[in-house]
Amino acid sequence: MKKELLIAKRKKAKELFEKGWDKKTIANYLVSSPRSITKWVNLSDKQLTEDRRGWKKGKKRKHTKKEEEEIIAIKKQLQKEESFFSGADVVQFNYEHKYKTKMSKWFVKQVLKNSNLAKRRLPKRDNRSRYMQYPIHILEKLGKRVASIDFIGPKFYANKQVANFLSYKNIRPDKKGSVHKIKGQTTGETLKILAKIWEKQPLPDVLKIDNDTSFGHVVFHKKRIGQFTIALLNLGIYPLYIAPRSPWNNGNVEGFNSVFSRSFWNRLKFKDEKELEIKIQKFNVEYEKYSELINNNPNNIKERFFDKSINLKNREVRKFKVHKIYFLRVVRRVNKKDSKQEKGFINILETKILLDKQYINLYTFSTLDLKKKNLTIEVEDKDTGKKFTIKKIKFSVKL
Repeated sequence: MKKELLIAKRKKAKELFEKGWDKKTIANYLVSSPRSITKWVNLSDKQLTEDRRGWKKGKKRKHTKKEEEEIIAIKKQLQKEESFFSGADVVQFNYEHKYKTKMSKWFVKQVLKNSNLAKRRLPKRDNRSRYMQYPIHILEKLGKRVASIDFIGPKFYANKQVANFLSYKNIRPDKKGSVHKIKGQTTGETLKILAKIWEKQPLPDVLKIDNDTSFGHVVFHKKRIGQFTIALLNLGIYPLYIAPRSPWNNGNVEGFNSVFSRSFWNRLKFKDEKELEIKIQKFNVEYEKYSELINNNPNNIKERFFDKSINLKNREVRKFKVHKIYFLRVVRRVNKKDSKQEKGFINILETKILLDKQYINLYTFSTLDLKKKNLTIEVEDKDTGKKFTIKKIKFSVKL
């Protein structure tokens, strides 16, 4: 593809995305892959005009034996330094930085593979839940800055000492992540860690979380909202609760947890708590560098940071900065299949909401508006990406 055409496509993709088009529709319109569209819409204005496709047409790169040896040496040096991240991306970056010349990522992969220095990864399985109409496009439009959190642990080390962790992972626009040791899986500890994170990193528009007690969901007993949810609403962050028993709904942070376990916890031994915390800091620093290396992190989005003056315990709806809570739920069956009484239902805040049986086993996206005191339940068409309201009811909660 000519450079001029590529740049024009990038600009058009970003323009259409900002107008509200979903990525799948843009990909079909521009005859491009959804992966390219995802990359293009996150580029800064400067990056839109850059061409990083490597060598010019007609110039074939010939690699030498010496380059192979240099790549292998860099890989082994990273291993010697016990670097948490030493894949092809990192080796390529270190090579280009050291020798001031471009290097093909494909060639780096081949060298590492042929030298038995690369681990074989299982291929990703896409569209596993497409038949359940998981609301991909609805979620993509929720906010420009989205993050997710999860607990890791309890884990045991050094004479059966117990360690609990909170992982924090950005979903967009950047992919930064970090792990923090906490005293226990409680609401207070979670808010304490998040406050420290958000003093340095911008507040997200949406925070994706599971239904753990500390995150406020089980505390919703008898329609009473928990303190964690209240704190988010006061900060201007929309809580998004994933479907129960569906950790892959929060795949970004779950994947990050796997990286932490594989590259950190399962590799190292710790004498005491002090050594553990020092190595966690090293892991976080390396992951931040790794994230910046493999992702385009645009910085043209309006940023908000944690404000200590905000009363996180305020329960007056009119003082909340945002007034909506989001829920992902799978419609389950109630009563016998194919009977006249067969219905679908979802459970939100300990309340069973009946739906038509045609929605059984499909994903719904629900919005609880605290100011208007109503609940809107939507589904997404798997072919067009359009959302449809299937039920809207009056719904109030105790504050």
